[in-house]
Amino acid sequence: MLELQNKALVRHWLSLRPDVLAAIFFNDSDHLTVLTQDGMTEPFISSPFNRQLDKCVIYLDDAHTRGTDLKLPRGTHAAVTLGLKVTKDRLLQGEH
Repeated sequence: MLELQNKALVRHWLSLRPDVLAAIFFNDSDHLTVLTQDGMTEPFISSPFNRQLDKCVIYLDDAHTRGTDLKLPRGTHAAVTLGLKVTKDRLLQGEH
């Protein structure tokens, strides 16, 4: 997965989750973008999915985790991938 660009990664993720309607990710131009199950892309800000995050998976790469503010619904689950040089302080930065 590490060799994939963000759009390719979320496309693959959606193929594994047919129950999810769309994926949210940062595109190559650093804009928050929505990819739907039918392959359509649109800007997050004008997408109806910007108010339906419970129907989406969200992928934030390392470059976009800080400074991104999404209002995630209650009950949201998250997964974190760790690289070799991730320190405890950097990982826990979001808790404070």
